Amino acid sequence: MERYSRQIRYKNFGEQGQRKLAQTHVMIVGAGALGSHCAEILTRMGIGELTIIDMDIVELSNLHRQATYSENDAQMMIPKVEALKKHLLDINSNIKINTLYKEITCTNIEHILRKSNPDIVMDGMDHFKIRYLVNEVCHKFSIPWIYGAAIGSQGTVYGIDYKGPCLKCVLDKMPESAESCSINGVLPTVIYQVASMEVSELLRWITASGFSQKLITLDTFSIQYHTVNINQLKNDDCSICVHQRYDLLNQPQHTNVESQCGNTFLFRFDENIFEYAHYLPAKIKKANSFAKLLSYNEINITLFKDGRMNVYGLEDEGQAQALYTHFAKSIK
Repeated sequence: MERYSRQIRYKNFGEQGQRKLAQTHVMIVGAGALGSHCAEILTRMGIGELTIIDMDIVELSNLHRQATYSENDAQMMIPKVEALKKHLLDINSNIKINTLYKEITCTNIEHILRKSNPDIVMDGMDHFKIRYLVNEVCHKFSIPWIYGAAIGSQGTVYGIDYKGPCLKCVLDKMPESAESCSINGVLPTVIYQVASMEVSELLRWITASGFSQKLITLDTFSIQYHTVNINQLKNDDCSICVHQRYDLLNQPQHTNVESQCGNTFLFRFDENIFEYAHYLPAKIKKANSFAKLLSYNEINITLFKDGRMNVYGLEDEGQAQALYTHFAKSIK
């Protein structure tokens, strides 16, 4: 316990809180800015087990705000989950870390939750569609989760245990065009504070104090904080936490071409495209066993081993659909 003596001395945490922390299994969905910082704080504090899920590799543009990653990780195109696991174990080798290098979808999220069986889920996501999907599956399985988001200098945190409103109660309609850090930018300072607030809600939950029952918003540039009592936000006709309708979980398989942010599109192919990438009408600039960087008519592409392809700089969905069809025909 000497390692954690300073936090144990805090009266609202103590030895009992430390023991409970060491017995807790936390799933972090997303290993980007929020996810990596939450993981680092929990690792340093002595969490018992982490399961970290992410589908991306480390890139140079991540390093200004995402925890533990290095220039070498970006140069070597290491998956975030693997790089994060290595760095976290260098910090604290006494914890258990599981990693999943894959995309979360409506077809696999229930299996992932059943197999991993976490005590609680934390938000490290950067897409609202995935947050709404997590909201549904956590309600279905009665798993508490902590919502956290940050953009620009603003952040939001909310611990959801379904005694109060779920995420859909707070945000009834999914934003059609959500702000993103690639377009709107983000300050590292707001990342640190939102991640700290997320972990603070987790510590309250672990020590039986319960979530704060507040929706917390903050702005680290204007130095403003605001809280809302969540009881005011409960929707008595919520499709999820009142009527148990899980529309996203029950929707058909995802599409093969999906718009992301910043003129980026996600293509989904069968995973064998990774092996046969040399048949594509694109130049392979760099490759390892996890990802390949391609170039096609000045369009940059990242191909992942599970068949996902991030395509950067396309003008519209029509161009994206045409390029997807062109690539699909080339590997048949």
